[in-house]
Amino acid sequence: MTDAAAEMPAGLEILRALPPEGVTPRPVPLVFLHGAFAGAWCWAEHFLPWFASQGYACYAPSFRGHAGSAGHDKLHSFGIEDYAKDVASVVEDLPTPPVLIGHSMGGFVGMRYLEETPARGLVLLASVPPIGLSAPALSLAMWNPSLLSEIALLQQVDPKWSSLDVMRGALFSAEDDPEVLARHFDQMDGESRRATLDMHGGMRLRPDGWKDKLPILVLGASNDTLIRKAFVRSTARRLGRRAEFFEETGHGMMLDRSWPKVAVRVAEWLRAQGF
Repeated sequence: MTDAAAEMPAGLEILRALPPEGVTPRPVPLVFLHGAFAGAWCWAEHFLPWFASQGYACYAPSFRGHAGSAGHDKLHSFGIEDYAKDVASVVEDLPTPPVLIGHSMGGFVGMRYLEETPARGLVLLASVPPIGLSAPALSLAMWNPSLLSEIALLQQVDPKWSSLDVMRGALFSAEDDPEVLARHFDQMDGESRRATLDMHGGMRLRPDGWKDKLPILVLGASNDTLIRKAFVRSTARRLGRRAEFFEETGHGMMLDRSWPKVAVRVAEWLRAQGF
């Protein structure tokens, strides 16, 4: 990564889940990359234990300044380059290159990482497109300006200034269990202004150098108010793939009620690649 990235703080949180005894290990590890305002905790709820039960060694870092990682006091100095460095620090300790599974901002981070370092495969879940967030933000301003305002408040102030209703509208399609919503709400972090600016035009990804060198799966959610279907399709076209969508599913695909369907599809794809 470039020298412009901020200095790496000590103490990167990495959640792990390994295949239980009696389950035959799969040959390729998985590295899960979280989206904005989140942390590795979003994968620990369902995906880490489920994929470990399928034989995969699973790793989920919290990007610097998020969840249990160090650097909260420097959050707004960190950019996408820094998060890609965090991915590199996880991958370099693995015995073999992994499949990257990135959600939302994590997909953008994964694609940035691939511009310099190969991986075995890439799975995108409701990912920020390679061209960034400008077009999705404009779409949100047109179709749901109040939600865009609330997200801006999360960015500029603190997630706790928002509300459970906003979280439900932004992340989930049909979740109505207040305990589930409250638990995730309490785990939310702020997000770096620098990283957000990177995704709003400060950084344009160039996937032509790697998109034909590895298998890629592009998934989206039909009820996603943040990364609408048109932008998932544009990502797939840019990568030379075809997008797939899950009905009655919101942006938070790994936490939504339909998460088992998403996990099963990803596992089917992984096995089809021999991973």
